Parts: sequence; C-alpha cells; structure tokens
Amino acid sequence: MFQFSFMLNALFGALLSGLSLAIFAPYVTLRRISYMGEALSHIAFAGIAIAILLGLSLTFTTMVFVVIISLIIGWLSRRHKLHEANTISIFLSVSMALGIILISISKNYSFDLASYLFGNVLLITGPEIVSLIVLNVINLIFVTVFYKELFYLTYNEEMARVFRIRIAPVSQLFLVLLAANIVINLKSAGIILVTAQLILPAVIAFNFVHSLHRAIVVSAIVAVLSAIIGFALSFNLNLPTGATIVLFEAFIYFISINFRGKQNA
Repeated sequence: MFQFSFMLNALFGALLSGLSLAIFAPYVTLRRISYMGEALSHIAFAGIAIAILLGLSLTFTTMVFVVIISLIIGWLSRRHKLHEANTISIFLSVSMALGIILISISKNYSFDLASYLFGNVLLITGPEIVSLIVLNVINLIFVTVFYKELFYLTYNEEMARVFRIRIAPVSQLFLVLLAANIVINLKSAGIILVTAQLILPAVIAFNFVHSLHRAIVVSAIVAVLSAIIGFALSFNLNLPTGATIVLFEAFIYFISINFRGKQNA
C-alpha cells in the first residue's frame, strides 16, 4: 500500500484531519452548534469562488472569508439578540448563492463540485501535511490553555459571568479556530467528511463517557481508528476514502448506542 509516497501522505492526511476535527467535536456537540460546522463548510464555497475569480490563494482567501463570516455571526447573535441558528441559515444561503454566481462569472475555471463535497485525500501534499500538523498543535494548545473557559462556555455561560470568567474572547477564538479547521480540511476531507467528523466522534465518545476531558480523548481515538480502518478498507475495496471513513464511524456509533449509560451502572 505504501510503496508510493502519495499513499503515505494520504494516510497521514486522513489521520491528522480526523484528529484536528475530533478535538473540537465534543465542544461543538455539547454546545449544540453542529449546524455551525456544517454551515461554515458551505459558507466556504463563497470564499473559494472569490479566490477563483480574483486569482488569489484558495486556502488563505477562503479561510479569511469564513473567519470573518463566523465572527459576524457571533457578533450579530450577541449584539442584536438574534437566534443563532437563523443567522447561520441566512449566511449559509447567501454565501452559497454568492458562490454560485461568482463561479458562473468565472467562465475560465471549471469547478469540481464533487471534489468540494467529498474531498480527495489522495491529492494531499507534503506542505499540506505540515499545515495539518501545525493546526493540530495549535488546537491542543488552545484546548489545554483555555480548558476552564471552554468548560464554562460549553456547560454554563451564566455561571461563568457569576465567577467573572471572561469567555467572550475565548468564544471568538473558538469560532476562528473552528473556521480554520474546516477550511484547511476541506480539500482533503470535503464537506461531508468535515461535517461528520465534527459530530460522530463526539456522540460516540459521549455514549461511553460523560466527562468532557475523557470525551475529547475518546473522540480523538475514534477519529484516528476510523481513519486507519477506513483508509485500509477504501484501498482494498477500491472505495472513496472519505465516504468509507464516515460509514465506519457511523458503524461505531450504532454499536456505541448499546453502551450508552452502562458506564454509570
């Protein structure tokens, strides 16, 4: 399998991609903002279109666009007391519409929608592996340094205000890093796998454990295990890697349902 360097890059890419998203998955799940992850991955479509139309760096331009939109969503929700889900839905629809219009204007570029939806981990390069390594290091530092703030942000924002714990800046930084993780993983993972790995590892983890720090560890283990087995299955059965990983994670999820609550018995 690994006689070709691109296969090794693909495996490392799948592992690092799954791990980076799994670290955030428990927070996304507990805060019930899984739709936020899905929305940001769709909002990235407009950023990609802008980069294509203007001839700019695809990853950098898309990341800047998604980060700005995520911060605007957070600001509007707090400042004007808007329902976050409605605000996200509006920006998702507008971004997709804008992306479609811009792609249609850029007639010299043929956009591969299938690649955007499903990704192609086999095309991941050495520099992109380095980017994923750096991203994982930043994620771990962020979760470690701001664990207390993230805990209160996730479980009880009102209590955080009582204890004068400043969670607003951490919330903003969380959205920025979430956006960065989604954009950087889009090329290799695609929207479908990105969305799945922001949900499935965490819900599987919470079927086995209840504490947040344990859920993060279990979520990471599930993501890594799914990446390895899913990659092997896709290679041997000649199946799309991203879709195979998602199906394997779904398989683990249905098994984990049987263990839900038994750890407290």
